[in-house]
Amino acid sequence: MNKKYDAIIIGAGVIGAAIAFELAKKGYKTLNVDRLPSPAPVPSSGSITPPRTA
Repeated sequence: MNKKYDAIIIGAGVIGAAIAFELAKKGYKTLNVDRLPSPAPVPSSGSITPPRTA
């Protein structure tokens, strides 16, 4: 298996996924890798949480 990529993005969180997506839209061949098998179990900068009321 010998594949070539224009960019390898380490981290598939909100920022890493966005960077990989934008590069792919421009025609770059990208590889996005992360050590976790699924999205983070905690809210991240990409999630919207409704305001809490007391």
